[in-house]
Amino acid sequence: MDEYEGRDAQEVTKAKEKKLAESQALTLELIGDLPYAEIRPPENILFVCKLNPVTLDEDLFTIFSRFGAIRSCEIIRDKKSGDSLHYAFVEFEDRKSCEEAYFKMDNVLIDDARIKVDFSQSVSKLQSEWRSKTIVYFFISFILLQFTFLPPFRQVPG
Repeated sequence: MDEYEGRDAQEVTKAKEKKLAESQALTLELIGDLPYAEIRPPENILFVCKLNPVTLDEDLFTIFSRFGAIRSCEIIRDKKSGDSLHYAFVEFEDRKSCEEAYFKMDNVLIDDARIKVDFSQSVSKLQSEWRSKTIVYFFISFILLQFTFLPPFRQVPG
């Protein structure tokens, strides 16, 4: 029996796209690029782009902090020159503040540049945390395993 039988073309297309996305995520998990296939980007981080090169981290922090407490605000810069790459990530303490900033700050003029704001799709922060935890767990497991296979301690008569 066909799994798509009885569905219209749009439903079939959506089901196939979902299946493809799931298989791609599983592939990324298997090769170690994702900690797990069901990972979702955090809901409290905004991606801000089309920034003017003169805009500073402190400027963005001040502007976005009116919506709530901010954990971090970082303009992404070129590693060699230190020049702005014209985009940033703003991490809020809570999702509600992030949503309010998203709705009110998209298409706003900052330093003569009309910025674009969207929810971050990056999972790199979660992934780096996962990798560091995985390394620690591996190291602890390795040490415990070494102690498990050590010969019993014997006192030397004497």
